[in-house]
Amino acid sequence: MGVVGVVHVSCPGCGTPHEVTLVQSINTRADLDAKQKLLASELNVLVCDCGRVTQLAANLLFHDPDADYYARVCPGGEDELAEAALLFLASGATGRQRLVPSLNALLEKVRLLDAGLDDWAIEIIKVLLLATIGDLDRVMLFDHVDHEAGILHWVLFDETFTVPRAFESPLSAHTKLLATAVPPPAGELRIDRAWAVSAAQALIAAAN
Repeated sequence: MGVVGVVHVSCPGCGTPHEVTLVQSINTRADLDAKQKLLASELNVLVCDCGRVTQLAANLLFHDPDADYYARVCPGGEDELAEAALLFLASGATGRQRLVPSLNALLEKVRLLDAGLDDWAIEIIKVLLLATIGDLDRVMLFDHVDHEAGILHWVLFDETFTVPRAFESPLSAHTKLLATAVPPPAGELRIDRAWAVSAAQALIAAAN
């Protein structure tokens, strides 16, 4: 059973106080229901009678023992991310380890893990796709993969992060990166946009 707590929060829409169960760790063997809520975007949310649905910021450790995979959500900024990196080091845990700043970022990592895709290759593909539309600051999230059709499906948001639209790209780009690019070292915990920009720049420089 994962670590679960209770917090007292007020709805940011109407101010009504609530007592909310907060999940702080998930082990996929023991906490399948919590994982399903994560995938459905229903984990650690405040649902108020006024209609407002609010994602609650919380530290959370996700562990998939079958994939030997750990990810920790650190919503408190750089200091918290640095502290979490030290905790990973002190734990002596092996396998893939990731640090992410939000539950939405964890959701994307878990979807990639379940789809059998490498997050570092996906992050590079995202940067290259955003470069083609001329805006590296746009939010693009992996949604799912159609292996049979060879298609990666994304959700691309507008500049205000309010209007999503479906976006597709060939799965062959992921296959090509796995065959030609150097993966990050085992100790690289933050595979995100900043990391991918540097990695894409290095790939382009090497090709030239």
